[in-house]
Amino acid sequence: MSDSDLEIEEDEDEQLAKLTQRFKLATEHIAAQSAKYDAQHLLVFYGLFKQATVGYCREPRPSLLQVKARNKWTAWHTLGKMPKVAAQRSYVDKLTKINPNWEPGDQRVGRLSGWVVHSIEAPPKDAETPPEHLKTLCDFVKEHNLQRLRQKLKPKDITTLDEQGMSLLHWAADRNAVAIIEFLVSSGASVNQRDAEKQTPLHYAASCGHVEALKCLLRLKADLSLCDSDGQSCLDVADGEPVCEILRAALRG
Repeated sequence: MSDSDLEIEEDEDEQLAKLTQRFKLATEHIAAQSAKYDAQHLLVFYGLFKQATVGYCREPRPSLLQVKARNKWTAWHTLGKMPKVAAQRSYVDKLTKINPNWEPGDQRVGRLSGWVVHSIEAPPKDAETPPEHLKTLCDFVKEHNLQRLRQKLKPKDITTLDEQGMSLLHWAADRNAVAIIEFLVSSGASVNQRDAEKQTPLHYAASCGHVEALKCLLRLKADLSLCDSDGQSCLDVADGEPVCEILRAALRG
């Protein structure tokens, strides 16, 4: 091999190393700043992340009832046989296109790294709400309406997952509804209940940055070691240093 060939090979290795580092920083940025990006962008990032780290999708398509899991699967599966390096580059390029200023001064994150679950966005305060007689138990949880939830709750409702694959307890964690979390667990809900993607209420509280709900679930003996269908624990998806510190302290005992 000639000297020029060696120089070309070394240059390519250097470029690949730089891309790998930028990709790592980009995934950490998305993990820490996910609330700033809309759901469709996050799905694209999820698909590219899986393609870049795992390769092309070989997993079976989730059922129609698993809406969130099915959307994630589609975002990944549509990338076909895209090479891992190309997926890394696309991830970085897309983030740079959406937010050209993401990189400078944005290398400190509260989460660990990688993909993250994200809260179902709450409707604007001035959004129209359904008439009282059409409201569901989930509506009462989202409104922090413990009184109506007490009146309407039946035992079977505790374990039921809605069309988004979430239980009432997951919605309570998502909305930081501490009183409702305590009520549901006292009514028989498992504090470690899984959603359609095997996320626990602790995953939701941690990923949403809800300190009050997080502390409540820990008091109720939530299991920090449980992982979701992507293999991530509540610490892996934790949003912000205060949440991470609480979880680390709980892990230390």
